[in-house]
Amino acid sequence: MAYLPPKLLERKLLQFLQEDLEFGDITTEIVPDKIVKANLIAKENGTVCGIYFASILSKAVGLEIITYKTDGDQIDKGEVVFTLKGSSRLILVVERTLLNIVMRLSGITTQTKQLVNMITKSKLPIKIASTRKTTPGFRYFEKYAVKVGGGDTHRWSLSDEILIKENHLALFKGDLIDSILRKFQQLSSFTKKIDIEVETIEEFENVLSLNPDVIMLDDFTPEKIQKAITLMNDQISGKKPLIEISGGVKSENFSKFLIKGIDIISMGALTHTAKSLDFSLKIQI
Repeated sequence: MAYLPPKLLERKLLQFLQEDLEFGDITTEIVPDKIVKANLIAKENGTVCGIYFASILSKAVGLEIITYKTDGDQIDKGEVVFTLKGSSRLILVVERTLLNIVMRLSGITTQTKQLVNMITKSKLPIKIASTRKTTPGFRYFEKYAVKVGGGDTHRWSLSDEILIKENHLALFKGDLIDSILRKFQQLSSFTKKIDIEVETIEEFENVLSLNPDVIMLDDFTPEKIQKAITLMNDQISGKKPLIEISGGVKSENFSKFLIKGIDIISMGALTHTAKSLDFSLKIQI
């Protein structure tokens, strides 16, 4: 997991709070300000995530936090995840931001963990990876949630890897895919892997002999994936490129893509369609 110092995270989290608070909470300024406790309670079963960030934000605004779970722990409906102690007004001000973070990240972690468990049961050495289909400004946190769930974070930004996709290839005005790949291999740094997307078996065969680091099979059916893997095994006896599949993979059909020979399943759905896990924050009077 890419490391960000707590102070940097604190600054990002306070920006999230500022978005909600803006020029003040015109409701909370009327209520009595007293020292109280508030419990974060799970409203459904799942895998919790975001407690680390909730702790940083709570302390940044002057609240005490007592945690009973850590990121990645299983939780049951009705369990208390953490307790806040401090000013009732501060708790009301920070309540929604804390809930949004924990609910969103726990949803991503829960879904990722469920799919990782399916891979574990299959006994196949496959990694499940997220993509850059993340919420603007919230990528670090969503990628963190994937990692906590046992997934791979894939690219953090455009500078992490040379990923040659359909729109890149279209701009080469009809050049053959193998000649395009050669250009990238000649110009790229030894520090960067090259991942090339193919849409047909023919394109797969063309790039196979050039041995890129990763070949991404885009929108391949399970049958076509198996055909590509068989073709690769027949042609290459030594080191093979990693096989990544992407497109069309969802939680509902995930088991169909657990195929021997696949190395990575990258899914935008890990972040962009994950259902938030439900929690409530209750002040104790």
